[in-house]
Amino acid sequence: MTKIRTHAIRTLEEQGIAYQVLPHDHRAMNVEEAATERGVSTRQVVKTLLVRGPDRKHLIALVRGDRRLSLKKLARVGGAKRLEMAPAADVPRVTGYQIGAVAPVGLRRTDVPIYVDDYILEESRVSISAGRHDAGLELASSDLVRVTEGQVADITE
Repeated sequence: MTKIRTHAIRTLEEQGIAYQVLPHDHRAMNVEEAATERGVSTRQVVKTLLVRGPDRKHLIALVRGDRRLSLKKLARVGGAKRLEMAPAADVPRVTGYQIGAVAPVGLRRTDVPIYVDDYILEESRVSISAGRHDAGLELASSDLVRVTEGQVADITE
């Protein structure tokens, strides 16, 4: 059993969702490094991206590692006129995690809507950040949607 304890792990355990901890030997700086460290493909890595509208309200987009977020598509789905990536200072304040280690579960703020790119569901198992730079978590993609209460939509290009 691992000694890694994060808000993400506690949330999964509270929800009764099965997961596996994937510890890193090195700090991953991008999707490719995270995939290598975790022993998964980039298609299985899920990026958690914080975006903000002109009204300063935030949204979270979950995007498969080999895909790119479309701010236009997300704005359409999220009912915003336009969106931009949130400033770096917003990330720990809104999510409770450091940049590069944001988990989509166990977030500091629970009022931020989460949108899950439909390509994620092409993978039966996915890997998210554990909330630390030195570990990831593997779980079923359907469980990820359930625990985040995310709205599945086409939000990538």
